[in-house]
Parts: sequence; structure tokens; C-alpha cells
Amino acid sequence: MMADGKLINPALLQRHLRGVNYPKRRDDLVAHVRDECERVNGILRQLPDRDYHSPTEVNKAFGEVARRYLEGVSYPARREHLVAEARTRGAHQVVVDSLLMIPEREYPGVDAVLVELIELE
Repeated sequence: MMADGKLINPALLQRHLRGVNYPKRRDDLVAHVRDECERVNGILRQLPDRDYHSPTEVNKAFGEVARRYLEGVSYPARREHLVAEARTRGAHQVVVDSLLMIPEREYPGVDAVLVELIELE
């Protein structure tokens, strides 16, 4: 797992992206965080290269990255199944690590999974 054990969320982004003057492109955000937080940097590198206007917008973009690997999964699904499906579909390790941190329970659909991913601290 990544060093600090936290998933990206608005509070974590606010802390690591403090002082960023938006809009910024993905690579500008990565450069701002540098080696400060391995998890945030790994997540930022997975985002589409476009302009971002706020930390919340960055957080939503990560949810969309995760969604690509979770749509089409047979729901309801438990965490273990979601992790296996993400790996099978070639998800980046930061997505897999994030899925490993959600509570072990049955999820009715991809949106429920994304809510858990965004709310993790």
C-alpha cells in the first residue's frame, strides 16, 4: 500500500494542493505535490491531462478513473470481487490499493463504490 494509507478526498487534496492557483493541468498538479505524498501523486498521475479548477474537481476525476474499471462488474459485489475485477481489467495499482481500503461489504452498484472511495480517510 501507499505510504500514508489515505485515499484522495477533498480535505487531503486541500492540504497537498494548498497554494495552487487554479486552473492547472495534471502535470502542474503533480509538480506541485512532488514527493510530498506518494498516494496523492500516484492518483494525480492517473487523471486525464486537462485543466482542473478545484480540488473537488480533481477528486471527481479520480472517481471517473476508478469507474472505468468497475463498470460492467456484476453487482451486487463484495470488495474482494471488485479488487479482482479491477486487477483483471488492468487498473493502476493506486486504484487497486484504494479499493482494498473500502469496507468489506456488498455494494449494490458502481456509484456506491465510488462514494466509499471518495469518503475514505
